[in-house]
Amino acid sequence: MISYTGRLLSLLLVPLITVAAVDRPNFKATARVKQHFHRTGELIDGEQHLLKVIVKWDAISAAEGYELCHNCNHISEETGEENGDVDGKIYPIEVGGANMCGGQACHVMPGAPKGHNKFHLRVMKDGEWSAWSNYQNFNVQEPGNFDHEEL
Repeated sequence: MISYTGRLLSLLLVPLITVAAVDRPNFKATARVKQHFHRTGELIDGEQHLLKVIVKWDAISAAEGYELCHNCNHISEETGEENGDVDGKIYPIEVGGANMCGGQACHVMPGAPKGHNKFHLRVMKDGEWSAWSNYQNFNVQEPGNFDHEEL
């Protein structure tokens, strides 16, 4: 027979066991860069200086969604927490479907500027967002395939 104290202790421990923060993603991305073409196959007039960046990463188990933050400098690299107002652009990304590229989760971003493009990722699991990942940086200059490059 469980004592009153034992029952009380088990009731207090249940929330501690079931409430767990979502782990910060280990974001290791690659990028493919293409010219910024119109659907017709022609370069978009006036946007020849822009490129299309396809950022790909390994899908995260049990992910319900992702957010990718482009050129965000308000995120702590140590903790993944936000420091102040968003200073980049956050893209919501659904799991699967059009957001899969060659078996990996991805985001296609047309109109990316040449130069350093920095990305942070966070994942939603069980309705809760993780902290932001460490950044992945790609020095976008010409079409091709790129790995992360330290700033």
